[in-house]
Amino acid sequence: MRVAVLFGGQSSEHEVSCASARGVLGALDPAKYDVVLVGADRAGAWHRVARIDDLVAGPGSRVPDLEGVDVVVPVLHGLNGEDGSVQGLLQLLGIPFVGCGVLASALAMDKQLANIVLRSAGVDAIDGVAVTSLAELPTVQTYPVFVKPNRAGSSVGASRVDTPSALEAAVAVALEHDSVALVQPLNTGDEIDIGVLQLPSGELVAGAPLRVRPGAGSTFFDFAAKYTAGGATFEVPAALTPELTERLQTLATRAFTALRCEGLARVDFFVGVDGAAHVNEVNTLPGLSTLSQFPNMMRAVGRDLSDVLDTLIERARVVGSRA
Repeated sequence: MRVAVLFGGQSSEHEVSCASARGVLGALDPAKYDVVLVGADRAGAWHRVARIDDLVAGPGSRVPDLEGVDVVVPVLHGLNGEDGSVQGLLQLLGIPFVGCGVLASALAMDKQLANIVLRSAGVDAIDGVAVTSLAELPTVQTYPVFVKPNRAGSSVGASRVDTPSALEAAVAVALEHDSVALVQPLNTGDEIDIGVLQLPSGELVAGAPLRVRPGAGSTFFDFAAKYTAGGATFEVPAALTPELTERLQTLATRAFTALRCEGLARVDFFVGVDGAAHVNEVNTLPGLSTLSQFPNMMRAVGRDLSDVLDTLIERARVVGSRA
């Protein structure tokens, strides 16, 4: 079977995507798959390359060369990658692909709209005030707060704000990455993540809960903590009561279903000492590098990344192109 791995892209998560592609490439069994690497450089040109590190800016094609490909594994994180753009292109081309379709990808990328859908499904989500310009800074009663782009991932453009004087600068940074910034209250709970994997039959399997512990010097799980060795540690399975674990897994699968996800997703919660759980975000294309949470959560329930990819590819073939 010929499998194309799409990676790179124009977003601020270009390097994150390359790291995920390395993880995927290392886990795909060469006895089962003929793997083709197709990368988008930072200018948006597409290239077939022999190695991930061969992807450099230069003359390329306007659309990816997927001739002869049976299934696509897209690991393009961020805008123009996991927001439904590439998924729509693959749907038009009629090529089966791993992961969420257009609707779920676009909806989950927009945190503000996703939260509305989640709440309607009975899943609590973190509140936030949407800001589209520096002229409409909200009045904040209690600090600290978090400011983040509405449509971005990997904590790119996100800031913790401890004083009123720092709010404007943090919003300006967030607006560099999206047209909408979210200002959210501090949540003092632990970050507990749940991965969801969809089997070829359609059944949903929740991974082990994972607690994120940012390393020394990190005030939150920021970009550096996510992608620097030693920047954070993961407790997996997280030491939770069986009842709390089951409740979080139920909420995660409910969020997966509410957003019409497909294949895989990672649901990130903040859980307070009282057990109250609020979704921070749903990631429809979680990182698949050796440092990423999703492979760790699945490994803890007996599914290594090779098995996860086999499952996702088979699911993509069962579903076929999105009609």
